[in-house]
Amino acid sequence: MFVIAGITGQTGAAAAEALLARGQRVRAPVRDLGRAAPWAARGVELVQSDVADAERLAAVLDGAEGAYMLAPPDLAHPDPVGSYAATARAVAAASRKAGLARLVFLSSEGAHLPSGTGPIRGLHEAEAILAGAVPTLTFLRATFFQENWRPVFGLAAEQGILPTMLDPLDRPRTMVATRDIGRVAAELLLETAPPAIVELSGPEPYSANDVAQAVGRALGRQVAAVQPPREAWVATLQAAGLGEAYATLIAEMYDGINAGHVRFSGQAEARSGTTGLSDTLAGWTAAKAA
Repeated sequence: MFVIAGITGQTGAAAAEALLARGQRVRAPVRDLGRAAPWAARGVELVQSDVADAERLAAVLDGAEGAYMLAPPDLAHPDPVGSYAATARAVAAASRKAGLARLVFLSSEGAHLPSGTGPIRGLHEAEAILAGAVPTLTFLRATFFQENWRPVFGLAAEQGILPTMLDPLDRPRTMVATRDIGRVAAELLLETAPPAIVELSGPEPYSANDVAQAVGRALGRQVAAVQPPREAWVATLQAAGLGEAYATLIAEMYDGINAGHVRFSGQAEARSGTTGLSDTLAGWTAAKAA
């Protein structure tokens, strides 16, 4: 039996799907049992818990062969980096108490760097906290999510613009689908000797202009990538619902991406997803039409 966190989200759902397809039993800590009810109907054991609650999480992990854990971002937290660290401490304590043998933890490209990475710095600290917590530990460092474009997909449909803080607009960068992140996490849980770190990219790179063209094809209209001025980033992110601290960190992260600072270490095992951006966009257009 494997424990999968974030089952009502994207990567956790994909990890659970992959494990169920392989005939594995799955247990999931969830805050809202009602929201996760469809998983119970598929045989997943749901336990009301929070990954930041060490005592409850230890009970969830008890008897598990392995677990996939992540630190959900708290967009309104006054200390986002501290919130990542607190979740990591809870996961480490729970894993030790439960005697967990195997853990895959979702991290990020750039997590090897101590600064200049925005909220990724919280995952840098999380990796340090989790080191040695279980006998077999893998940090799954994923690149820029294809799903990061989802919040502005509706704006592209309505106004034909795709706002982005990526600069320049024609520079390709790797982007991975969350379904591939979850799939690879499940594979790592089942591998005999998984690597300590996996750096996961997408099947091919895309520039912001490439994404705009792909979104336009999916929507059947012209779409152009546009950049808000740097001085407007934090306010724009706050208007989208982020707290000031998290918005400031996101702006710093994009500065790091644009400068080439936020990157893979190149010192870990490299793997690639198989889901292209067009496949991800097809799911959004289907959901929009439903």
